[in-house]
Amino acid sequence: MSSKHLILSLLKENGGSLPQSELRELTKLSKSRLSEILSELEKEGLITRQRIMGKNLNVSLNNSLRIGIIEAAEYPFIIPFYKMVKNAGFNTELRVYSDGVSLTRDLVLGKLDVGMSPVVTQLFFKNIFNNIEIIAGGAKGGGGIVGEHCGKVGSTFMSSMEAWALDYCEEADIVHVKGPKDLMRKLERKEVNSIAIWEPYLTSLRNIGFKVEYFDHEHCCTLAIRKGINEEKIKMIYEESFSSFLSSKERWLRDYAYFLNFDYSILSQAVVNYEFESYLDNKDMEKMRKVSISFKDS
Repeated sequence: MSSKHLILSLLKENGGSLPQSELRELTKLSKSRLSEILSELEKEGLITRQRIMGKNLNVSLNNSLRIGIIEAAEYPFIIPFYKMVKNAGFNTELRVYSDGVSLTRDLVLGKLDVGMSPVVTQLFFKNIFNNIEIIAGGAKGGGGIVGEHCGKVGSTFMSSMEAWALDYCEEADIVHVKGPKDLMRKLERKEVNSIAIWEPYLTSLRNIGFKVEYFDHEHCCTLAIRKGINEEKIKMIYEESFSSFLSSKERWLRDYAYFLNFDYSILSQAVVNYEFESYLDNKDMEKMRKVSISFKDS
C-alpha cells in the first residue's frame, strides 16, 4: 500500500480525521515526508488541514462530518439530521458521550465537527479557544432534581444540570459525577441527597417511585460547529431535519430509541418534558453566558 493510500485509510478508519502528529506516529513517516504527502493530497482535494490550537494541525478527509451527542432523550431530531447530511454527500459518523465536557473538548480539539452539548459548556470553551461557533438551539427543559432538594447534590461538571441545580438551590453542595449511570449509583448508595439529571433518567426514576421536580424550561444543549465547517450548509440541513422531526415525531423517536438502546415507552414519556426549538433564545444565552464566566472564575 502506498503512503497516500495508507494515510487515507487511517483517516477513514478513525472517523475521517486525525491530528497530524498522530498520523506521523501511525505511518512511521518522517515529518518532512508526511508534510509533503499531505500537501499533495490537499492539492488533489482529498483532505483539509486546519490549525486547531497553537501549532497543532488536524487532518480531515473532505466531506467528513463527525457528530457528537450526549446520552439523553433530548436529541431525537439528530437521526433525520444524520441521514440528511449523509444524503448530502458527507462521510458521517455519530458518536455518543456520557457528559458534555468530554464532547465539547473533542469539538475544540478537532475530534468532532458538530456537537450537541450544554450551551454553558460550549460558551466556556468558546471563551477560551474561540474555535467553535454556536449556531442553533435544540430543546428546552428535560432536567430536574431527584431526591431531597439540597445538601449534597450530584451533577455532571460544568453543565446545564449544575447551573440549574445551583439556581434551584443556592446552598447546594455540588458533587461532580461523570455521567448519568454514575449519578444514579450515587443516589442509590445514598452518597448524595439528590441528583440533578436529565431525561430519560428522570422518567425512569419517577416510574420506580422517586420524587422528581423539574427545572424551568431553558436551553440545555445547543448545536455548535468547529470553525471552518460550512455553517450555512449545516444550519440549512439542521433546520430541515428539525422540521422533519416535528412533523413525524413517533417515527424518529423509534429510530432514536433503537440507536441508543433506550426503552421506547420510557423515551416517549420523557420527550413530553422537552420543548423542541431550533432557534437560539437570546435571553437564555445571555443567562448561560454569565454562568459560564462564573465557572471560569471558580
